[in-house]
Amino acid sequence: MCGIVGIVGRDSAVEDVLDGLKRLEYRGYDSAGVAAISSNGLERRRAAGKIANLEAELNNQALSGNIALGHTRWATHGAPTTDNAHPHTDMANTWAVVHNGIIENYAELRSQLSNVTFATETDSETIPHVLASNTGTPLQAVQSLQGQLTGAFALGMMCAKTPNTLYATRRGAPLVVGLGDGENYLGSDPMALAPYTNTFIFLEDDDVAVLTAEGVTVYDSQGVEALRPVKTLDVSSVLAGKEGYRHFMLKEIHEQPAVVARLLEQYWDSTSQKSQLPQVSWDWATVPQITLVACGTAYLAALVGKYYIEQLAGIPVQVDVASEFRYRQPPLQKGGVFVAISQSGETADTLAALEYAKEQGQHVITMTNTATSSMARLSDVVLDLTAGPEIAVASTKAFTAMTVSLLLLAADIAQAKGITVNSGLPQALQSLPQVLTQQLSQDRDIQAVAKQIAQADSLFYLGRGLLAPIAQEGALKLKEISYIHAEAYAAGEMKHGPIALLDDEFPVVMLATSSDGLLDKSISNLQEVAARRAPILLIGDTATLDAGNDLCDWQLQVPNTHAMLAPLVTTIPLQLLAYYVALEKGTDVDQPRNLAKSVTVE
Repeated sequence: MCGIVGIVGRDSAVEDVLDGLKRLEYRGYDSAGVAAISSNGLERRRAAGKIANLEAELNNQALSGNIALGHTRWATHGAPTTDNAHPHTDMANTWAVVHNGIIENYAELRSQLSNVTFATETDSETIPHVLASNTGTPLQAVQSLQGQLTGAFALGMMCAKTPNTLYATRRGAPLVVGLGDGENYLGSDPMALAPYTNTFIFLEDDDVAVLTAEGVTVYDSQGVEALRPVKTLDVSSVLAGKEGYRHFMLKEIHEQPAVVARLLEQYWDSTSQKSQLPQVSWDWATVPQITLVACGTAYLAALVGKYYIEQLAGIPVQVDVASEFRYRQPPLQKGGVFVAISQSGETADTLAALEYAKEQGQHVITMTNTATSSMARLSDVVLDLTAGPEIAVASTKAFTAMTVSLLLLAADIAQAKGITVNSGLPQALQSLPQVLTQQLSQDRDIQAVAKQIAQADSLFYLGRGLLAPIAQEGALKLKEISYIHAEAYAAGEMKHGPIALLDDEFPVVMLATSSDGLLDKSISNLQEVAARRAPILLIGDTATLDAGNDLCDWQLQVPNTHAMLAPLVTTIPLQLLAYYVALEKGTDVDQPRNLAKSVTVE
């Protein structure tokens, strides 16, 4: 969520921290700041809004030093103002702290710091004041801090008393140490540090890391020096730019055929036409229930996955929003399988749900685009989405990767149980990259429709069966990047209330294909919409467009394909529609307001 970058041992530390923060802009933020220690002591510069505003502040008041700590903030406690921006300091300006997460007991800590005058509305400002009140060396102050904080946090800290040292600790929020030669680094994720190193230490909960130019020492929660694994990652791909596309989102939409091809290459045997996922230690024939848990777009992929697994493998599937899952304390059947789905592998709500599932004795699978993430490290099996870095906040290629991975999982379970996969599906799956490439050629038609849709204040998205969750995903994309209100319903539910809103200024996007046996029902729902004179965009295959031709105002054709692949071929026009509507509205496509890419707070 928030971005953290720290560097020690580099003359250009301030400039390079700023560059690192720019590589984390995709995560979403609303203020930024940087602190450094030089011969002038500990100083900081902060600004509300984009990093460009922070750069302007630095141009007015230069900051230098070979140690620097920067932050991009996504507001939780307190408005997105300069005063609330990180880094935060104590009253004596001894400590500078950047924080990602939530300090749940900050009010209690504030009440204990009776001699402190607080300058912000944030929970994070409490931390430097607590550090300043702790006795002993700066390292001891940081180690004492562990027992004083309740909540989830990733912290970068520096102290004027040790001007050549960075301190770091985490609990429930990601933080990585980068290793260099005569310089070392701290970051929310490896992407921020990609130009400087490909060698990383992923800190464990309650570790304390001490970084100097000469080296890195990690202490565990008991204060004992700990040897953590050093991992070498291929970070070259994260430095790739837009490659000629206007926005990262458009680039990532066009990468989807390649993403699917990579998944099939990794997890599908084209000769036997069977799924070949990593082996599991349990017998799928004895699994009584599968639980899919995720947030946002990943949750909508999970809803598609429910259809896949139940229809192909015959195992009951429960789908939950991660933020609600553990609080209702659901009973999980013995021998059940829990599947966590998260692009970043760091989503706080999903991570907490995963930990609950492990406590309940579930087998755990994580589907993630970050195989080194916290969720991946806690799982029995990891399915790497192999989508590559997704920079745009609104997920596109990761959603497709999740959906395909869930289909492959369903096929894999079916094979393990001796169930024959639906006729024609393996062949259709093999040709899916080519089919999606064909879909991407519709740009011009979608742009024309987008000009009309952009005039609306509200929309409905409708679909049946496997296309009901895709309608939800289409509505979510439109809301995320164009700020137009949109709702989605299973098409049969529209008449149970929502239809009251329809009139000639309330467009409806209808998804339907002829391969799922539901076309007659969908056309019947379409007639109900048309009777209320609502403008209709119909997205479907040839037979669908023929059946609904007289009822709709606009049409977008998708290829004829297997019913199980209909969610994938209908997703692309919805992504492009949202993209071009956002362009018409003039919004920030890659970094829409109020949103964060990786939501690491509850």
